[in-house]
Amino acid sequence: MGDVVDTEVLLPPFEMDCRDWLVVLPEDAGLPDEVGGAPLVAVLSTAVVDEGFRSVSGVLTLALLDGEELLTSRVGEVAEVLLDGDDRCVRFLLPAPGGELVLVAEFALGVVRDVECEARIMALMESFRWAA
Repeated sequence: MGDVVDTEVLLPPFEMDCRDWLVVLPEDAGLPDEVGGAPLVAVLSTAVVDEGFRSVSGVLTLALLDGEELLTSRVGEVAEVLLDGDDRCVRFLLPAPGGELVLVAEFALGVVRDVECEARIMALMESFRWAA
């Protein structure tokens, strides 16, 4: 049996315009370190309050690209929206520079679609940048 090698995955620093979002780190909220086997980076939530109350939440997880071709469309400088036909959620791939590591942003849209909540998701993803 070979030696066990402890490898640590390092996510490069990134920036997003989170003015309309509440961002919670897993350890700050008592959340698990993983969601569906993927390392959990953060949970994001936003709410629109006008004549009613609507909200949307999402998670940022880590994944490794394994060369599989995925149907995506570019959103902003980095983000790619995954075109998988699921109308209950929207997923974005945020490939890290120089590697197979990808940050995945997944937002649950709920049964009733909300234009303002979806606009906030798009603005957030369009603002995403890998820090220099």
